[in-house]
Formats: sequence, structure tokens, C-alpha cells
Amino acid sequence: MKTTLLSLSLATTLSALCSHPLVWADRAAKAVVIGIDGVRPDALIVVSTPNIDRLIANGTFDPRNRILGEHYQKNDTVSGASWSSILTGVWADKHGVHDNSFEGKNYETYPHFFERLKAANSDLMTASIVSVWNPIDQHIVSGADVRHFFPLSGASTNLNVSANSIDVNTRDGNWHHLAGVRRGDMLYLYLNGQEIAFTGNRSGDFELEGQFYHFGRDARTGQTEFNGDLRGIRIWNHALAEEEIDALAADPTAADAHEPLLAIDGPLERDRRAITPQISSLTQGDYTVAVSFRTTDPGRNILMGNYGDASDGHLNLELHTENRVRLYANPQTSADRMAREMRADTFATSKAVELIRDSDPDAIWLYLHQPDAAGHSYGFSLDQPEYRKAIENFDQHVGRVVDAVRGRPSYDQEDWLFVLTTDHGGYGTGHGGGHDIPEILHGFLLVSGESVHNRISPRQSYLVDVVPTVLEHFGIEIAPDLDGHSLGLSQRGQSKFP
Repeated sequence: MKTTLLSLSLATTLSALCSHPLVWADRAAKAVVIGIDGVRPDALIVVSTPNIDRLIANGTFDPRNRILGEHYQKNDTVSGASWSSILTGVWADKHGVHDNSFEGKNYETYPHFFERLKAANSDLMTASIVSVWNPIDQHIVSGADVRHFFPLSGASTNLNVSANSIDVNTRDGNWHHLAGVRRGDMLYLYLNGQEIAFTGNRSGDFELEGQFYHFGRDARTGQTEFNGDLRGIRIWNHALAEEEIDALAADPTAADAHEPLLAIDGPLERDRRAITPQISSLTQGDYTVAVSFRTTDPGRNILMGNYGDASDGHLNLELHTENRVRLYANPQTSADRMAREMRADTFATSKAVELIRDSDPDAIWLYLHQPDAAGHSYGFSLDQPEYRKAIENFDQHVGRVVDAVRGRPSYDQEDWLFVLTTDHGGYGTGHGGGHDIPEILHGFLLVSGESVHNRISPRQSYLVDVVPTVLEHFGIEIAPDLDGHSLGLSQRGQSKFP
């Protein structure tokens, strides 16, 4: 992911210990931090990005920004851990997020940088705008006076509900039964034979894609793999009646009144079957997918599915964090996904432009997502036109934000800082487990504005440098619990860092 922060000039005569916005030549400090997901710096350098190039010409740029620190490298090379480091200014041993499950999060002690700005000056107006990847808005963001999330629009159906609604603890180590059913224009979820949720079926008729249908995982491996036992796996190309599902929950391996397309009794932990034409056509009409499970793992556990980094036509049955269960049906093609990613990022950028134009924000956090989706669908590669195009689109979004800032009637009385960064690179169609892969470990960090040195970064930069840089721009003392350094600013005040 990629984060952009617009760096503003710092006062040369005021101490970094002031508790109000730093004023440089009587100009109020303001900042825009833009995060973009999954941008390899070698691609950023090669692709045509005239708007970002102009910021680089007036700033400090490090194309070798590292996503892991020197003293702690146990977290996975994924978005949850990296954006937590970017937005809190500390590594995973402190903020507690090691993967995308967000288990162990410790944002109360190490919060989003908005909280540190607010602690120094409660009058500062902060705004968070997040596109597509909801966990940032759901878990990390705090201290925002204005907060917007723009989901990925389209035909996917995400039936996701807490089992607390029927007082069931799905992670208590006992056997439970989960079934997803399509009946015409509706999708239903049943837990232990009881209907727990339903929604309109936006997915329509589509075919399942990929080589295998997996049980105890989907096409991916890693943190989402099921950790427990499965039995009574069943797939039907018709909708079971409610009384049939209730009976199945009581005895998931009983003889079936209607012969299923696939049956695996178990118990087992993981398995897979080739996607035959019959299984591929499962989602062309009504269907039932069901499985009995037991686990004590509170994280995300995929019970069955074929979602993968590069495949289209997905149907997953899952356990999610916070005792949630999920049926996910997604017919999208990669081309459809890119168009919808572009729309979501455009909507998010438009909201940022609107705030800059029509209100008076002091600090803006804007997160955009399309390059990461392109990388997962086509490959994180300079040779992939779709990946290059997603980076070019990001540059257009950056240009709109910069133009909005420079078009403010009060611009001459303001000192704007732009900071841009990304959460990881990529290799092939992934980036998890990339501790020894340079193409994954390196992102970029750009700090631009009137108070920023006009040169390449004089030292190695890290994800955690974003927060100290923003704080110093506002003249706020950099707390000793932060792990990063202020980068590129002409006046360092009394920062603890050289």
C-alpha cells in the first residue's frame, strides 16, 4: 500500500516543544498523508507519474524505504502490520499487529497519529478517508473529526455476521455446523441449524474458477488457514430446506437424502478437490455448502473456498475475527475489479478534495488501494500493464489533492506538508512471508513541502518515520516511545533524533 504525506515548512524560530500548530513565517502548519497500497518503488520510478515527480523535486525521497525494522522482524509482510507501523510510528512489538487478523492490537498505548496531534492541540481538525480496505478504518483510525470509508462497489455478496447474535461461541472447542444457502435471489447463513443471517443475492449466476476447491483454507496459504478439525463437508447444487439443514447440523455425516456433488466425512484439518465442471457450475443456480467444525483459534479461519490471488469466481465459507461467520460470493473478473477499484479510489480522492476546498482541515489521512489489487490479480511487476496503470491512476489522484491544496484562498498563509508512502512491495502475485525478498521488503517514502530538504534521503528510512515527521512539522515533541525518525525537514527543533 502507498501512503502520501504532503510536508509543510517548519518554523525556524519556534521550538519543537510547542503545543500549537507550528508557524513558519506566520504560516500555519498543515499536512496531507496519502497511503497507497502495494507499490514497488522500482515501478514508481519507471511509470509516468508527473504529479509525484513534482513533489519529489521539492522534497526528500527514499526509494528504498524498509517495511521492517532492524530490531524486530517477526510480523508478516502484510497490510495490517505495515499500516499499523506507518500510522502509529512504532513496530509490531509495540502496536501488537503481526498480520491481517489484528489480534493483539495495542492502539490504546500506541494510537493513530491523530491522537498525538489532538493531545498537543485539541483544536486541530483531522480527517480520515479510506478506500476499499476497511480494516484500516475499522481498527487503526482514531482521533478523526471527519471519517469516511468508501467500499468496493459491485456484485460481490458478503454475508458476514456475529454469532453473538444467537449466543454461540464458535471458538469454544466444541463442534459447530455452518451452512450457506442460495435460494433464488437470497443468500442465507445457518449456524448450528439456526438461520443467523440473510441478504439479497447480488452475485447472480457465475462460474467458480481455479484449479481446486479447498477445505480448511482457500487458494491462499498462511494466516487464514483453518486451525482445527472439519467433518461432514457437503456441497449440493440445490438449496436444502431449513428442516434438512437442522437435521444435518445434528448429524453432519448422516446419509444424505439428496446426493451431494461432493461429500468428505473426516475429521480432517485440510483437503482439496479438483474443480470439476459440476462444481464450477455450482453457482449458476441454487446451492448449499455446509461443514461441521471445531476450533479454539479466534482469528480468521477459512472453512472452504477457492478465493485466490489471481482467480475469479469465488465462493468462500469462513469464520472471521470477533466470533463472526461469513459467506462470500464474488463473480468478479479481474478487469471488473480494476474498474471498481478505480471508482472507489476516485470517490475517496474526491472527498479529500472537497474537504480541502470547502473546510479547514489541519491533517488529512487518505488511503488508496488499486495498485495492491492489480498486483494480486496480475502481478507486482513492471511488465504488467495493469499494475503500471494502477500506479499512473494513483499519480492522478495525488495531482488532484495537490491542486486542491494550492487552490485554497488561504494557501499563502499555510505551510502544507505532503507525505507519501506504501506498506509493502510485491513479488509474483503476493507479498506475505516476504522477509527475505527485497522486492517485498522495500517501499518508498516521499516528504515534500517548503520546509523539506531538496535531496534524496541521506539515510535509510523506515515505515515508522511518517509519524515523527508529521509531529515535527507541527512543532510537537517526538515522544521517546516512538521508533521512527523525522525525515527531510529543514528545521528539526528539539527532536530526539539527529
